[in-house]
Amino acid sequence: MIIDMQDKWYIFQKDDKSWGNILKEFDESSFLNDIEWANHLRNLGWKTLRLIKTRNNLKGSKTLIQAFIKYLPFSTAIIWIPGGIIGDNINLVGFQEELKLILKARFCFIRIRCHQTYDFYNEINFFKNCWKRPLVSLSSRYKVILNLNNSPKIIQNNFSRGWYRSLKKSKKNNLKIIRIDKHEIIANLYKEMKLNKSLKQKNIYSKKECKSIMKAFRKKILVLGAVDESSNICSIRGVIIRDRTIYDIFAATNKKGRLYSASHLVIYSILKEFFNKDFSEYDLSNIDPENSFGVYNFKKGLGGKVIYTLGEFEWANSLLLKLLINLYFLFK
Repeated sequence: MIIDMQDKWYIFQKDDKSWGNILKEFDESSFLNDIEWANHLRNLGWKTLRLIKTRNNLKGSKTLIQAFIKYLPFSTAIIWIPGGIIGDNINLVGFQEELKLILKARFCFIRIRCHQTYDFYNEINFFKNCWKRPLVSLSSRYKVILNLNNSPKIIQNNFSRGWYRSLKKSKKNNLKIIRIDKHEIIANLYKEMKLNKSLKQKNIYSKKECKSIMKAFRKKILVLGAVDESSNICSIRGVIIRDRTIYDIFAATNKKGRLYSASHLVIYSILKEFFNKDFSEYDLSNIDPENSFGVYNFKKGLGGKVIYTLGEFEWANSLLLKLLINLYFLFK
């Protein structure tokens, strides 16, 4: 009997370049779907699984997923899909059971994060296919997008009054902006910020993660830092460059940096790098107005648009596994 693979999920087994070329068809794809992010997570022990599904009976219906897998004892698999569903999400029908068969796992926990703007019908489609909102979310569903198509003057005029005052203050503190290419500098500043602000580990990047990201993206990442009068780095910010969009990836500031409003000068310096260079937008990533008002105020003050995204969903065929993993997320 001949099985029509077009109606099933199958493993994408072509090379990285072919995967990248297919992604170009979809505006909603991001660096989280790219080979560089796969290389980064591979360094942290995750196995990459790329899946694709097309439907002959639905013209133009194609769906891609880049998933990351960790295997646990007792035939258990943890699946993390940070880049979401790319393409037609009607193909979600039966996805969980098909994935379980592909992985040959008895127990599965799947967490997916969708970055697209919230759409009621897309949310209903997830619910219809047995997905649930997570017990413990990894990030907020809000993010900020700054339009870079405008002229530098218009972008600067859209800064809030308070944000512009802080920028002027930072310029008076004799800060020097430099390029950062050593992961140790980034990791040390994160460590300092963690101690000063009593942050959880999930809120910062470790030394190993910083090294992995810098190595994976190489020329596709730009990290700038502010140097104070004592020649110490007091603030850094890094962005990933992908086509006509830049994405926030690193952001850390110590006590002196906050006193000097150094983060304002650093992000302004990043913006200047991309003024008049045919870039369309700056994805400033997630904001949490309720639990992190300072970060929300900082990003919103740039004049960007607040987007409410589709957000996270999870599925598990073991209630115990689901509870244990959410507890881990809660206390990590």
